[in-house]
Amino acid sequence: MCIIEHRRNIYQHLADKQSRIIYLDRMNYSLTGDMSFIEGLVDKTVRRSQSWSLFCESLRDKASNNKMIIFGAGIWGNILYQETRDFIQWKGVIDSNPQDKCVGQLPVYFFEDFVKLYDGEVVVLSSFKNVGGMLRQLKDAGIPNGKIIDAGSIIYELTEKAIYFDIDEYKPRGLREVFVDAGGFDGLTTAQFMEWCGGKGYSYIFEPDEQNGVTIRNNLNGNSGYEIIPKALWSKSTSLALDAKGNFATNVRKKTDDRQERTIDSVTIDDFAKGKRITYIKMDIEGAEAEALRGAARVIKEQNPKLAISIYHKERDIWEIPALILSYCSEYKFYLRHYSFSWYDTVLYAAVEEAGNN
Repeated sequence: MCIIEHRRNIYQHLADKQSRIIYLDRMNYSLTGDMSFIEGLVDKTVRRSQSWSLFCESLRDKASNNKMIIFGAGIWGNILYQETRDFIQWKGVIDSNPQDKCVGQLPVYFFEDFVKLYDGEVVVLSSFKNVGGMLRQLKDAGIPNGKIIDAGSIIYELTEKAIYFDIDEYKPRGLREVFVDAGGFDGLTTAQFMEWCGGKGYSYIFEPDEQNGVTIRNNLNGNSGYEIIPKALWSKSTSLALDAKGNFATNVRKKTDDRQERTIDSVTIDDFAKGKRITYIKMDIEGAEAEALRGAARVIKEQNPKLAISIYHKERDIWEIPALILSYCSEYKFYLRHYSFSWYDTVLYAAVEEAGNN
């Protein structure tokens, strides 16, 4: 099958209009590198959502007679600024530790300095994970609730909370779900999985980074429905170079001749899953998704698990990964969804209708 026929075949397996829109935009971006296709993709997905539109409308109303300031100079603070700068004249940014941080060209102030000079500004929280601490700081400083807006929760609802479990066709169908969480990072995807299946499931978390493993145990404290496998997933059992960062960016690759490289053992899903039933495979492994899928050929052919695969790390992922899945089982239907205000976090969902997976 030629490249054009492969891509046409993938398109024909896309299950809905939104998936086809995302597929074409991502394909055009991969082929040209033109960021306007990503901007178009974001415009048609997260920016078009009702919750984001309503939030922006309320923020615009609030800014009509208030000075506005962002709390949090991290990634989400930058997202909030970039997405609202056309209609909000932000006064600046506050942060508990602002050294070397920037949000556009806005001044970044120490929280303590801001409090001393507080003049009735509306404070917009840009973080979800730190929202509790931020609210306590503002309360202790005497800033009233009416001057506080939570943007972090809105961004979270559209991105990290929605990812991997928002497709209606993926709802649990009775029996116990068995989850492969490839790229466990902080364990929160497994926590979402447990909520999704009502606690009636088990998660195998593949996470080669020891520091991330500690974070997973802390975040899943009290939950016994999981197991951490401190190995990388690959197309064969081998030794790989490990770039451990202690965060979501930890990655593996083929070893070079550099003897100073840190290494990690890999395993295939097919070898690991011998004698096991797998119902759902999620992968976000920093560009190793295609290799790991090659190591899951038997499980996909025989068990038809639901799949949720990150499809944005490499330009060829948008056509290589779905073609690979169809080569194992042509009955899969695809859904594409996008969960960020930028180029990352596009997910390919794949499911076999009435396959009796559960």
